[in-house]
Amino acid sequence: MTTPCLELVVFKVKDRAKARIARRAAQDIVRNYEGFLSWSAYEACDDEGLFADVVMWRDLATAKAAGQKVMSDPGFKAIMAEIDGLVSMAHYTADRVVEADMTAAA
Repeated sequence: MTTPCLELVVFKVKDRAKARIARRAAQDIVRNYEGFLSWSAYEACDDEGLFADVVMWRDLATAKAAGQKVMSDPGFKAIMAEIDGLVSMAHYTADRVVEADMTAAA
């Protein structure tokens, strides 16, 4: 059995609007990568140049293989050009998941 792997990447961008378009194009490409499960894209509330991506992979091996593939995939060229600095990038496995009580979420 494989253990899902969360990839968390926080990075600075040169131009928020251009980076958003380029990231969406990259999302359309990565959905066909082996082991890809999901990609949630976030933008900082108080810093328009700060983005965060939460990508779920089937396991650590497919996450790392995708990382290598991204570096040479022409579909990622535009987003790579908009990155102005990497803040953090790491892979994680879940220790525990807690969900909201239905009354608390309402």
